[in-house]
Parts: sequence; structure tokens; C-alpha cells
Amino acid sequence: MHQAFRPARQRIRGSTMIEFALTLPIFLLFTLGLLEMARVIYLWNMLPNATYAAARGAAMVAPSDSAALDAVTQAAALAARAGGLSLGEKGNARIAISHLRSDFVPVTSLPACPSQNIVNCNANPNGENCVRYVRAQLCSPDSGATCEPATYKPLFAGKSLDWTFTYPTFATILPAASLGHQAGSTEVCPGP
Repeated sequence: MHQAFRPARQRIRGSTMIEFALTLPIFLLFTLGLLEMARVIYLWNMLPNATYAAARGAAMVAPSDSAALDAVTQAAALAARAGGLSLGEKGNARIAISHLRSDFVPVTSLPACPSQNIVNCNANPNGENCVRYVRAQLCSPDSGATCEPATYKPLFAGKSLDWTFTYPTFATILPAASLGHQAGSTEVCPGP
């Protein structure tokens, strides 16, 4: 009987707290889902740009200069996302660069220097050691020589929301440009 005579203000405050408790989880789920989808779309748009930047940079660097190629891929990854290509927990990625022949098959033996590539391509444009194209693609970090697609792991995932998906490789193929050769300079290639 005592509750029937409670002031209306206290009854409203109690019902407001119950309504808040019921709507808060739905609001948080919607907000976190919106943030997660925004991140997915952002990465989906930035990863092709990262592979393009890596392929463009690799087309200007000597294929035998592994330090310069690593710097190119690192710069492309950092441009895509501050801190590297983090696609979520255990979902990091790397950009793999490969040099291709005219039939888009990887070159078996890379030239020792850019001048040697010019000599190889002039001697046999379709030869096995003539670099015509450069390919950059997004790969899983533990894929080794083969390029397995990278996996996205969401930020807001729990045991009940354990969903992942695989990104495409976003492969970008560009014609090999100078490969580090500077016009008018005379290079001495190491080795025979």
C-alpha cells in the first residue's frame, strides 16, 4: 500500500532507469557495429592503394636491392594505415613484391643490376631473366613464397562474435620502369 502513494517523480525515475538498461545494449551494439563496418570499408579502400604504391615504388628500384624493396613495402604499408597493415588480432598482412616476365610468370633469376636487365631484355624480350612487370599483392604474413590471402579479424569480437573474413590479394601489376637505372650513368654490375 505504501508504494501506491509514492510520488509520481520516483515512479518515473525508476521506469526511466529500466528503459535505459534495456536500450543501452542495443545502442552499444549498433554503435560498435557501425565503427567496425567503417573500419572494414576504410581498409577495403586503402589496401588497393597500398599495393599500387608498392608496385610503383618497386618498378623504380633495382630487383636485387632487398633493402630498398623492404623500404618500399614498409612505406606503402604505413601509408595505408598508421602502424602498418594491421587487420586485427592475428590478422596482420604483408605486401609481397614479385618481378614478372612478359607472360606474367615470375622471373627465375633476377638481374644483378638495372643495366643487366636492359641487356637481358634487348637480347631476348621474352627471356626468363627479363623483368617486364612488377606485381605487389597483399598476403598473409605466414604464407611464405606463395601468397595466401590475409584474414581480417574484427576489433570488437568476443567468443560469441567470432567472425572473420578473407581479403582478396588486391594484386597490382605495373610495367617495370627504370628498376633503378639512371639514364646517362654507367653501372658496373657485380658478378659475371
